[in-house]
Amino acid sequence: MSEDNSTMENASFRIALDGPSALALYRDRDNLAQTAQPTPSEQSGTVTIDQDEYAYLSDEDIAATLANTNVFGGRPLDALATQGEEGMGIPELKRSQTASFARCATRSRDLKLINYDAIGLTPPTPATPLYLMAPNSAAVRRVRNVHQRACTSKLPANSLRLLGKNVLVPTPEFTFLLLARHLKLPQLIMVGMELCGHYRMAGATTHALLKSNTTVYNCRQLTTPANLQSFLADVLNKPGAFPGSELAMRACTYLAPNSASPMESIIYLLLCLPQNLGGYALPQPTLNAKRAVNSLAGSFTMSLTLIPDLYWSSARLDLEYDSDEFHSDPESLQRGARRTMALRAMHVDVISMTNDMVRDENAFDATARLIARRLGKRIRTDNKNAPKKRSELRKLLL
Repeated sequence: MSEDNSTMENASFRIALDGPSALALYRDRDNLAQTAQPTPSEQSGTVTIDQDEYAYLSDEDIAATLANTNVFGGRPLDALATQGEEGMGIPELKRSQTASFARCATRSRDLKLINYDAIGLTPPTPATPLYLMAPNSAAVRRVRNVHQRACTSKLPANSLRLLGKNVLVPTPEFTFLLLARHLKLPQLIMVGMELCGHYRMAGATTHALLKSNTTVYNCRQLTTPANLQSFLADVLNKPGAFPGSELAMRACTYLAPNSASPMESIIYLLLCLPQNLGGYALPQPTLNAKRAVNSLAGSFTMSLTLIPDLYWSSARLDLEYDSDEFHSDPESLQRGARRTMALRAMHVDVISMTNDMVRDENAFDATARLIARRLGKRIRTDNKNAPKKRSELRKLLL
């Protein structure tokens, strides 16, 4: 063990991550979990998994894949071996007593002792500053590339996890609450969709959390809308509500679980948020829920189930997002055509949307109105501010 590591092991200080750095940590660890070792399907030489293709596997393959793609979801540590000198895996996040936050330090000399690579945490740089919480104003220090804020409100119970021996990480639920101080409402909803979904926007900087250069697919959910609401309800029911809790609870009312990609979440928000937030106020669909294949549909697909992207059961309507990343080569196009035919054989009306259609404001508006017509809903035209709000939301998300 090096001298720095030995000093780190014996140090009594701890640091506590604030929301942006906690979210970045969850993203990067899931990214490492998927790249550290091939998934079971890759090892057996079968289909390479992407955001849609797991719908074509058997239920057993789906379960095996999703159970082994997330660092918090059961992948053993030896499968997460890094390229470090001792080949150690990134340490697990363990439950920690909230009271330990009171002893957190934020001094430059303490931060220099942290072996960031060993715990899967990005070192602080101008592009990726480290966001920390301090237990009080007196503990706040001026440290290069580190943003600190005093958190004087009483922390919710079991809101922090211990990473290694010196880093306290907010739980996904507490991370969501902390981010209410850093993000606008639509952005916070977008992050909530990710936490409750099956993807991670890895590679995003801590000061631009919605701009990512890498998306990791097929991750296990870090939390659910119900868990977030329960956590926030406990916070709001106690004296001296935690800052941002009301905004976070409001964001929860618009969340839907199981989104499979950032663009699915964006489409969902653009269609379903109320008009005063820039959406079309359409009814919320179910995202990526399994549907059993009937005998006729089975003629088109190898799977016993299909998973519509955004599905409105009342109208048997499915909106499929055909991404440039996974639907541009001939093999993917063939699978997509078979998938569409299988859904139609199940009496499901399918509307397809491409990346170009999402980014074209006129094409998206026409698609939203087509969906509204199929759902038997009217899009209000008396709100003169609606077009402006829609443009603002699109600019914020896209």
